[in-house]
Amino acid sequence: MEHLLLGKMALIAAAGITAQWLAWRLYLPAVILLTAGGLLLGPATGLVAPHADFGELLRPLVGLAVAVILFEGGLSLEREELKQVGGTVKRILLLGVPMTGILAALAAHFLAGFSWSVAFVVGALLVITGPTVVIPLLRQAKLDRETARTLKWEGILNDPLGAILAVVVFEYLVQDATSPGAFLLHAVGGVIGAAVLGVAAAWGFAWANRRGEIAEFLKAPVLTGLVAVVYAGGNWLQAEGGLISVTLFGAGLANLGLANLDQLRRFKENIGVLLISGLFVVLAATLEPSMAQQVDWGLVAFVAALLFVIRPASVFLATIGLGLSLKRRLFLGWIAPRGIVCVAVAGVFGPRLVEQGYPQADALVPLAFLVVFVTVVLHGSTVGWLGRKLGLAAGPEHDVLIVGATPWSAALADALHRIGLPVVLADTNPHHLTIAETHVPTFAGEILSEQAEQRLDLSRFEHVIAATDSDSYNALVASQFALEQGIDRTFQLASHPEAAPSQLRPEARGRVLLGEGYDSDWLDDRLREGWQFRCLRLARGGVAKLPHQAVPVATLEPSGEVWFRAKEGGFRPGAGDTVILFAPPEVAMTLEPCGKPKSARAQRAEQRAASKAAREAANKAAKAAGALSGKSVTGPER
Repeated sequence: MEHLLLGKMALIAAAGITAQWLAWRLYLPAVILLTAGGLLLGPATGLVAPHADFGELLRPLVGLAVAVILFEGGLSLEREELKQVGGTVKRILLLGVPMTGILAALAAHFLAGFSWSVAFVVGALLVITGPTVVIPLLRQAKLDRETARTLKWEGILNDPLGAILAVVVFEYLVQDATSPGAFLLHAVGGVIGAAVLGVAAAWGFAWANRRGEIAEFLKAPVLTGLVAVVYAGGNWLQAEGGLISVTLFGAGLANLGLANLDQLRRFKENIGVLLISGLFVVLAATLEPSMAQQVDWGLVAFVAALLFVIRPASVFLATIGLGLSLKRRLFLGWIAPRGIVCVAVAGVFGPRLVEQGYPQADALVPLAFLVVFVTVVLHGSTVGWLGRKLGLAAGPEHDVLIVGATPWSAALADALHRIGLPVVLADTNPHHLTIAETHVPTFAGEILSEQAEQRLDLSRFEHVIAATDSDSYNALVASQFALEQGIDRTFQLASHPEAAPSQLRPEARGRVLLGEGYDSDWLDDRLREGWQFRCLRLARGGVAKLPHQAVPVATLEPSGEVWFRAKEGGFRPGAGDTVILFAPPEVAMTLEPCGKPKSARAQRAEQRAASKAAREAANKAAKAAGALSGKSVTGPER
């Protein structure tokens, strides 16, 4: 039995990570594939039956996983960033969330047929718009900064707010007090106690951390253990109050100025991804074929009302008087995908309510899955298209960030800009940007600072090139951005001879742009000798032949995707691609300057226009020749 249970746990982990990997490779919302994996292991094949396999441990394990996810979300709630959010998010949270909860409760009662008690639980659960779903969608959609920031912070803050609201409603349904006053006193006391516990835990950990009372290698394990203790303590103070405690625990740590918080946050993010993967698979596996019978036309009507009436109405009413454009209000009123916390909280509350005598609560989990699946599919498939239609999102462009304004990097930025790629050149020294005389947008400041994240929206860059004259700083920038952009899209210049290879470990560097030997000094020297950036468009159906003396830098595919050449390989320009070359003067004069390549339609239009002009010129020439011929023949006869 023990080996069988261990095998099922390994199967759950494998299914979750495989779904995450496929979602990354296929650019799909991970929630869809995780749900599919859980349905495959559970109802479809019966390989995993969580209630039978885990028994009474299932509920506390699910609750603890939710606690870790909420704690990780709380670590993102930094006060300085929240100051930049503006009135839109405040209105949506303070007015939109209550309106969504009330309207959803009304729809759950009158459309889906839930009792008033269960209907208000449904309303509380469905105010949550999970950041685990919203943020990946924003990265794909490339929305403008104001719209993206609004959705991002709404999603992050809705997790704890929705959890708190659900806890209060749940506590009211299961409490033993006979009067509203007694319940209010009990609920407020429990919420305050859970909140104080979370804040105290954050302050205590920060105090011990600053005094050096915790060894560096123990900080992450101690923090993980504290999350479990705080969650259990909050639940002891009030049923499910641990969700409040761990959320404030994370938010408190995020605002106490811990020097090594980024490392701890990264560790918790990794745990969060693993827990989300396994938790979604387990919760999907708990669904039974009989639950499909509970999805009737009333639930379908409820979900339709949630999508097309409740969310748009809440946003429109909450943002009255803010001066938001109609397009932005339409977009915000449509995009509100629900995520893992909604399903997980439903998995915690549903069985408890059934035990308390609310039989309709057994529909909470299938309803939550239905809402999550429908919103993720619809919003995930339309966020980019609708954003572009409303003018709130950029097209399928591939932004490039170049860190370090050296003469060579400025010339590279101009070349990329001329072929139509969005480029930003950043440097800590404004003087370097001034003397670079580049025609691309620039950023003066520390690229690794919070200011850069707020002003540039770093998530929109698909490629990052660290091109300063400092090898160690290049390695630092590359290693930091590789965590988000991926190592295959993060580059740094080759190290100088005196620094390579002994002073910098390979694992502490990004991919080496161009290859070893092409450091900043060598590239700047060649630029002073007259080397230039040139473009070579490879003919379709032909053989890719590049000038031997030139240095290939990047290739631009007809689709607009750009690939940079690295020491590690993978640079294979194909027919129809445009290759960017760094070439000596004698080679550069034989190549065309870089310019934005024309689309196939534009090229055909140019060819038609040229053919038409050639025909018109030929006709004019023929007429002129005929006129001259006529004069020469008839002149003497006259």
